[in-house]
Amino acid sequence: MSEFDPFAGIVATRDAITAGHTTPQAVIEAALQRAHASQTKLKAFCYLPSTPANIGIDAAAPLAGIAVAVKDLIDTVDMPTTYGSPIYRDHMPRADAWLVTRLRVLGAHVLGKSVTTEFAWRYPGATVNPWNPAHTPGGSSSGSAAAVAAGIVPLAIGTQTLGSVIRPAAFCGVVGFKPSYGAIARTGICALSSSLDHVGVFTRSVDDAAYAISVFAGTSASDTHGKPFKSFTMRSYLKPITTAPTFGFLSSLQLGAIDPAQAEIMQQIAGKLRDSGAVVHELELPKEFIDAAELTALLAAADAAHHHAHHVAVKDQLSAPMAALIEQGSAMSAADVALLKVRQQKLSKLYAQWLKKNRLDAVLLPPASGEAPAGLHATGDARFCSPFTLIGVPAITLPAGFGPNRLPLGVQLVGALGADLTLLKIARGCEQLIALPKSIATAWQ
Repeated sequence: MSEFDPFAGIVATRDAITAGHTTPQAVIEAALQRAHASQTKLKAFCYLPSTPANIGIDAAAPLAGIAVAVKDLIDTVDMPTTYGSPIYRDHMPRADAWLVTRLRVLGAHVLGKSVTTEFAWRYPGATVNPWNPAHTPGGSSSGSAAAVAAGIVPLAIGTQTLGSVIRPAAFCGVVGFKPSYGAIARTGICALSSSLDHVGVFTRSVDDAAYAISVFAGTSASDTHGKPFKSFTMRSYLKPITTAPTFGFLSSLQLGAIDPAQAEIMQQIAGKLRDSGAVVHELELPKEFIDAAELTALLAAADAAHHHAHHVAVKDQLSAPMAALIEQGSAMSAADVALLKVRQQKLSKLYAQWLKKNRLDAVLLPPASGEAPAGLHATGDARFCSPFTLIGVPAITLPAGFGPNRLPLGVQLVGALGADLTLLKIARGCEQLIALPKSIATAWQ
């Protein structure tokens, strides 16, 4: 066997296994060693087995040899699933989540459970940013983003209700992809807001994100939210775009102020896109989107009260932010919630009309205001992500550079509902234009 890069991504790992340069067993064992070695400082996992069990022997399976960090909101029958809460400290699910079953059938290996904030809300877990442990990794998918950024796994699963895939991916310097609402069934995943919850992935390249989604995205009769996912193959993904895409560049402060370094990165990327032949229009979202972040937060509160009201009985084990969210949602009437959903649907239609009117293939904007904030008491602001979670459209963030504190900065691309393949193809082109050398965070070592 020739030497195999232990930090290889999904596609490279699969190619190496197919070529006989390594084996699934060797790759998984090395990943588990890295996970344990990093755990004292990085704290990306809330559960890690001492040895890898049940590694599939079919090296030809699409995800054979791929170690996956699974967010602790997602049920695993052979590992504790605590939902980030002491209430479920010793909880062992009776069945795998739909997605975990699918991953295992495809040959993937669930390496361990990655840290989440409590019930995917605001109370942080123990994970630190792998580039600087004094800074947040973002949330709620904290451990998933950090595990990929630190080179432990090439694939991690997260969820997003406001900005919980896009923001931590940006803060940790990896690719984060949130498909369209309904692209991946949520059966067996602890809900925060059924109106908003999405399942997403963390990888170190757009190709890896596309590969993962192409093999395991799908809907289930047990979770009928959203529209059926428009499946695609890697062959269709790799087929070049024949016409230059048109971008809507949100360069104003409409969604919030951004740091100078983030603003500079955005202008640089917009310039590179123009130089490549793409059309880039500086635009603003329809004025109705000014209240989108607030609307998303209200809808999250309403749904959280529905899903978690029974936890009030053990209020001494709830964080103050979660208790406040349940209280806020419980105060809403059925009419209030119905109105929120009507506004959600109107914004979704308005966004689709805005894209069509301006003939846009994607929207270009920051994933966050800048670098990961200092401190571990909070996970950052989701205002650049939540409007697009609200309307269920696909979004992806790419590493784009570093800020003044040598922490990662990203760029976010957002597409049309159901146009996940188109967005991934555009993101691949943007990644090539950015041409940022692939790197692994080493602060945890």
